[in-house]
Order: sequence, then structure tokens, then C-alpha cells
Amino acid sequence: MKGLKSSRLWKSRYTRTAVLMLVVLISIVAFWFCLKAALKSEYPLLPIDTGGMKPTLNIGDLVVVLGLSDASEIKAEKLDGDIIVFRKPSNPDQLIVQRAINKTLVKTSVGDVLYFRTQGDNASSPYRCSEGLNAEDTWGDGYFHEKFLIGKVVGKIPCLGYIPMYVSAFLRTPEAMFLFIVLMCLVILLKYPSLLKKRLKPQAKAL
Repeated sequence: MKGLKSSRLWKSRYTRTAVLMLVVLISIVAFWFCLKAALKSEYPLLPIDTGGMKPTLNIGDLVVVLGLSDASEIKAEKLDGDIIVFRKPSNPDQLIVQRAINKTLVKTSVGDVLYFRTQGDNASSPYRCSEGLNAEDTWGDGYFHEKFLIGKVVGKIPCLGYIPMYVSAFLRTPEAMFLFIVLMCLVILLKYPSLLKKRLKPQAKAL
């Protein structure tokens, strides 16, 4: 009797739908953590919400961010430097996306440290970092400490960043980007129910 009830429960459309949704959710979680691990980045995906990097990056673009194990890998040149993501020294919760135009090695009490200077492609002058929470956070005329680096931009998806950008500032966090991916997958399943019907279609009984 127990086996019969279990069989009927599994054949239920609602049960199979719930199991399918659970499989989808687990797959999304696995994808998100694999993405973070593959890119070695706390923020593998990030929306662009300002026009400071036009025309290279436009408002609403979703950029792919590769983490860095060595700050010296950053190419810093006026016209062809890497586009980097870094924390604002005076407000570490704020992320900035700009092009690295210069870097310099500075001897400090804890050893040699790289300091970076950046500029937006749409700006007429370099970005000048204000003083950070500690004396060593900035150096010279607006350079910032390498510890504020998040990674460098290696790709972009046009317009897709509008969705998380307009929800709230919370969506700048890695957890929120994960929820955004979950939402996208649910929308796809709801928009194309045939994906579910194929799995839920009852098999014809043998004569």
C-alpha cells in the first residue's frame, strides 16, 4: 500500500513540477558558485549604472568581472589600460568601474605596494581618490591602494544590467545577483511552459 501511495504521489503533476523546480534551483545555485569560483571574483557580474565609461560601457550593461591574484597583472595605460573594478577608499561599500591609466610601486612599512590611478573613458581628467579610512589607503595625487581592487572587466552583456540596477542598491551585492539569476530562470520557465509540459506529459497506457 505504501509503495502504491508513493507511486501515485510521484505521478502527481504538482509533485513532479515541484521536483523539477527544485532541480532548477539547485542547478542555479551550483552555476552561481561555479561562476564565482571560475572567475575568482566576489562580484562575477556587475551592472553599470553611470555613463563615466561611455562609449566602451553604457548604462545598463552587465559586465563580467575576473578576479586577480596579482595586482601587477593589471595593464595601466592612458588609452589601452584594463578596465578595473575597485572599492572607493573613502567608502568601501561603493564600487567603481574605470580604466587603469597608471600604477606605481611604493615602498611602505609593510613592503612594496602598488597604487593605481584611473579615469573614465568619458571623463576629461583622471579620477582623484579622496582619502581613505587609513593613511595608506591613498597615495600621491589620487592613487589608491591595490587592496581595493576587485578585478578587471573581461566581457559585457548589453542592456541586461537594467534589471538589477533599477530594483535597489542591495542588488549590487553578490547574493542579490544570484537572486537575479534565479528570477531570470523562473521567468523563462513561465514564459515557455512547454519546457515543463514535455516533462509532465503523461505516458500513454499500454493496450
